[in-house]
Amino acid sequence: MGWMMDELIQKALAAVEAEVPRVSRDPSRPAFHFRPPAQWMNDVCGAFFYEGWYHVFFQFNPWSDECRGCGWGHARSRDLVYWEFLPPALLPSEATGDWGNASGSAAFNARGEPVLFFGWTPVEYPERPREQWAAMPVDKELIRWRRIDIGLAPGKSGVPAEIDPIWTDMFVFRAENRCFAVFKSSDGLLCEAQNEELTTWKAVGRIDGVDGECPNLFPLEDRYVLIRSTYPISYHVGDFDPDTKQFRVKNGEAQILDYAYGSEQPGQWVLNHQRPQSMNFHRGLYGTTTFNNPDGRCILLGWVSGFKTGRGWNGCMSLPRVLSLTDEDRLVGAPLPDLAKLRVKDGISVEDLILRDETKRIGALRTDALEVLAEIAPVDARAWGLKLAAPSSSNESLTIRGEGDRLNVGGTEVPGIRFGENGAVKLHLFFDRSVLEVFINDGIQSVTRVVYPGERGLAVHLFAEGGTAIVKSLKVWEIKSVW
Repeated sequence: MGWMMDELIQKALAAVEAEVPRVSRDPSRPAFHFRPPAQWMNDVCGAFFYEGWYHVFFQFNPWSDECRGCGWGHARSRDLVYWEFLPPALLPSEATGDWGNASGSAAFNARGEPVLFFGWTPVEYPERPREQWAAMPVDKELIRWRRIDIGLAPGKSGVPAEIDPIWTDMFVFRAENRCFAVFKSSDGLLCEAQNEELTTWKAVGRIDGVDGECPNLFPLEDRYVLIRSTYPISYHVGDFDPDTKQFRVKNGEAQILDYAYGSEQPGQWVLNHQRPQSMNFHRGLYGTTTFNNPDGRCILLGWVSGFKTGRGWNGCMSLPRVLSLTDEDRLVGAPLPDLAKLRVKDGISVEDLILRDETKRIGALRTDALEVLAEIAPVDARAWGLKLAAPSSSNESLTIRGEGDRLNVGGTEVPGIRFGENGAVKLHLFFDRSVLEVFINDGIQSVTRVVYPGERGLAVHLFAEGGTAIVKSLKVWEIKSVW
């Protein structure tokens, strides 16, 4: 088995390397978001800090830029900013009886060893349902992994025999030194580890509200958060009781984590006897995972999807977000402060700029990768905002437009925008060739989009319509590549 997997990994890496010359010529390919060198990237499905390195795992098809038969890709970083692509951790093979390795998570056992949890997908799927498996490292560098059957299969270990064949996305979390897991498409199934090695599990109950893909249930500050990859991504804040095995929601109706997706899934999954294929993918943030870094901060990573197809690559990872909670049980996701090391020189700075029913271009900066910090007070303007556009014109552009208490980010509506005591809204955006991430009011709301502005070398334009707006402050930096 060892030599077979070595050969399979070598072939996978060769397939990726063969596409690198073509994809490197694509001007829309992200420059400071992590992505594998080529081919298809899907859900971010496991992350942790170990022996001085951040490790992240993600659904990965090294053979194609389409989503089918994925394994798990692997990368590591010292700072969550610069990343090193590593050999795939898991690869499906008909020789091992599996067609794909679906999403999951990572956790540490009692010996402090990382363990991966994934959806083992048999070649007979969906006639034969998925099972949940684990993998443990073979070497200290965490390059090689061995698979372990942990007994979580339909009709075994308390798992209902009639469970949906597609169930997967095993997310492992701890509560009072006990280890639990939730899943997608399982009617809220809750399982608990039966040994310290995390290799034996048992179904112990159900939790209401665990729907959507890649459910993340985790402690944050003095509460628990349930993030669900619904459309759009949503969350609940509450309390989890390991004795009653219940999650009690505190914040009422689900709140939106990121507004990129609409209310319905635009692409339908089509199954045949050979493989699942997707018709199309939405544009935005999906397939998230969370973990704690060494200083105790909770970090969220997600999959950015919706890129144009047939280019030898597809998908990237969102920028890391630091999660926190407000007293109102609102989840805040702010961009990792360490990203500031990517700023080129001092950038452009503006203060107290008055706009009277006009559009103004700011500075001479022209770039396809930039960061913008803005604080804008509408005063009496009917509409206000900023555009990323060609320097000579603001017509062909990506527009962030505020009107009343709503913000339109490249076509995505964000309701309920709050204004500070100074009457201003804070906007923090990152544009990376085709990826836009916008953080509103320090991350209380956010939008992630895949966009194609139609121009290269964009400049920042500020505008007010039907009245006056004041730009309290504006800072713009060009962002350098991490590759």
